[in-house]
Amino acid sequence: MKELIEGYKHFAATADKDFYSELTKGQKPHTLVISCSDSRIIPEEIFSAKPGEIFVLRNVGNLAKTDESSVQACIDYAVLHLGIKNIVVLGHSCCGAVKASEHKEHLDTSGLRSWLAEEEYRGDSTESAEKDQTLRQLDKLLKYPAVKEKIASGSLTLQAMYFALSPLKMEVYREGEWREI
Repeated sequence: MKELIEGYKHFAATADKDFYSELTKGQKPHTLVISCSDSRIIPEEIFSAKPGEIFVLRNVGNLAKTDESSVQACIDYAVLHLGIKNIVVLGHSCCGAVKASEHKEHLDTSGLRSWLAEEEYRGDSTESAEKDQTLRQLDKLLKYPAVKEKIASGSLTLQAMYFALSPLKMEVYREGEWREI
């Protein structure tokens, strides 16, 4: 807790208080980012986003489990109430959830077993499995009613992105292939 308290004190001493005061008027993020809970993957930092610019759903493995109420609530709120224009599924290197899906017998809690039950390790390397898992989340989103409706109306786009920790790079999936940006 000491680290958090000290971190907040530093933040409070250096924060733009006028900017934060303006945020009390509401939020208008342009993108929902579905990202991993991995403490090394911070979407706001990776995308140089200020508070209010992106709406973030984080969970183990950046999964778009549209049958889970917490995921549904986040997607519905972002798409139907906040009016976001983009959804990005952000996969990443060194993903423990993807690695765990290769050997599910090692999952030692009912929560992890349940969360990763439907996930499959597909690929000839960890990176290819991580990228495949990211693309599968887009497929789930395409079937979700609120997302499907907004895409059909032309008011929402979906994008898969892959962030590598080392060497530091970002890739976007376009026209059937991963491309570095």
